[in-house]
Amino acid sequence: MTKVRVQMAPEIEFKMEIEVEGVDTDSRDYNVQQHKSEIHEEFMRRLNKAFPEGLRVHTFEFGLDTGWHEELEGN
Repeated sequence: MTKVRVQMAPEIEFKMEIEVEGVDTDSRDYNVQQHKSEIHEEFMRRLNKAFPEGLRVHTFEFGLDTGWHEELEGN
């Protein structure tokens, strides 16, 4: 059987825990967004590890997630 390359381009939401200097759960999204390059770098490091064949991120939006533990409980 021959391997073929496939492409998937879903609208998807990722959740990630990361320590960011000077930001905690009471911070505003604005404070988190001041660390865009740091967060993007860690996000891409994790995705590249998961998908070594490659990926492309067309847009990148982020902010504090205040309830992700509850959302993931059933998964």
